[in-house]
Amino acid sequence: MSVTDKVSTTMTWAKQVTTGTFKSVTGTLLKSSFLNRNKKPLAIYGAVCLIGIILSWLLVRSAATDFRQEFLNKAVIAANAMAEKVSAPLLENDILTLNVSIGELEKKIAPVFAGILDHEGIVIAHSDPEAMNLKMKAPEKTKKMTTLDEVTVEKEVFHKYGKTITFSKDLFYSKVKIGTLVFGLDAQTLAKSEARYHLMLLAVLALNVLIFLLLVFMTDRHLRNKAAKELEAFENMEKVGPYMLKKKIAQGGMAELFLADYIRDDGFKRTVAIKKILPHLAQNQDFVAMFIREARLAAMLQHPNIVQIFDLIKLMNLHFIAMEYVNGKNLAEIMAHEKSGLPVELALFLIQKISSGLHYSHSKTDDQSGEPLNIVHRDISPQNMLVSFRGEVKISDFGISKARSEPSFTQAGVIKGKLSYLSPEQALGKEVDHQADIYALGIIFHEILTGKRLYDFSNELEAIRTIPTMKIPDLTELRPDLPKALADIIAKCLEKDKARRYQTAKELHDDLASLKSELQISFDASNLATFMADRFKNEDLS
Repeated sequence: MSVTDKVSTTMTWAKQVTTGTFKSVTGTLLKSSFLNRNKKPLAIYGAVCLIGIILSWLLVRSAATDFRQEFLNKAVIAANAMAEKVSAPLLENDILTLNVSIGELEKKIAPVFAGILDHEGIVIAHSDPEAMNLKMKAPEKTKKMTTLDEVTVEKEVFHKYGKTITFSKDLFYSKVKIGTLVFGLDAQTLAKSEARYHLMLLAVLALNVLIFLLLVFMTDRHLRNKAAKELEAFENMEKVGPYMLKKKIAQGGMAELFLADYIRDDGFKRTVAIKKILPHLAQNQDFVAMFIREARLAAMLQHPNIVQIFDLIKLMNLHFIAMEYVNGKNLAEIMAHEKSGLPVELALFLIQKISSGLHYSHSKTDDQSGEPLNIVHRDISPQNMLVSFRGEVKISDFGISKARSEPSFTQAGVIKGKLSYLSPEQALGKEVDHQADIYALGIIFHEILTGKRLYDFSNELEAIRTIPTMKIPDLTELRPDLPKALADIIAKCLEKDKARRYQTAKELHDDLASLKSELQISFDASNLATFMADRFKNEDLS
């Protein structure tokens, strides 16, 4: 194992360990049926709620700003009006007129205090008689707020008057300062009003959130009821588009499979398989996208060793794939039945057919541009290798396959494919190409000849730690009756170094053809059909 591979493996281990806790906490939430069911409504309602909150904040803030400005403007207007009245009496030292002006100000805006100072800062008129003829006491704290129309506005704290918003204006006569007008309003008046606007804002925000939750609740209830009705309707459904359902024949972790008949008006009839996403995953957009992607990708592949896709149907918000019905068993079921290695001639026939289908998919080009599609299955395993009672061998399930023309649903650090059939480059988190499928096919080849699992892992961390370094046991030691040339072919499939592995599935196919010729093996589809009939009597559903 190279230094680069060791570093890559270490980094992959670290990523698995560090993200494990986060995944365990968030995994259930992110995959919950509630989120999957309401993904789109949550996005829409969340955006509307956010817009509502922003607009509410802007409106309330604008109202609070307007009130604040009106509060200040009213005092500034009063200050300027009073300044016009008292300039002349101040110059003439007319104390009576000055005090009358202060009294008028008290009636208009009810200041905490109001006073008129001469040019030396001595109080010559004041709402508090005790302040007369004294220098005005400086505030304990001062913070300038603004200047409006030559009136200075400050937040101040006085020992005697408490917290005030003070307005002061210098008085001039012939551009000479003759005194100052000063008065303070209770700061709590403005603070209480602003607090009311803050409470109003909180109330509006709470209302927005409440409306959001109510909409989500009502939508979720509607979607649950709709899904329940659709499920009930499907369970009682006898027809999907032009396909008459007969019975359920299989169910996996993602979808279920039904046997169905396609019947045309002219009497033409064909038995097909209808694949449908499981009900609890029907609202999961990731699964739906993968399901549709499988149909689109497999529909491009027309080959006798690949399961054919006929149709993609959307009915009652549920998705169905109409596909070729392979009446038989998958390779995993055959191996479980045999409990030992398969005969050499049978194993050669199976792998040669699968390699033919793989080469076709790997080398498939775009019908319009002629550019390679670079399709990689990425889940070559016995469960996806189907063998019919008529002796056909077909590759199925392109659900997690990767093609240049298709968007990838693989997230960084996520291993795709069954753990026991990963290639070293998959385990190391490297870019995967068609040679990963050849490696997986080599594992299958090894297993169907020995009757034993080559790899058996319980988790991803164990797989990525073991696969890049594990030595493949010598096949001839496990089965001494096997030709060395056959063991060499399998060993070449299982080379960890991609440069030494088969470069194409066609190379593998051709080597197998040469070996069959050398060994004078004539095993064909009729022999496979006989094998299937002998092993699985009375299970033919055709």
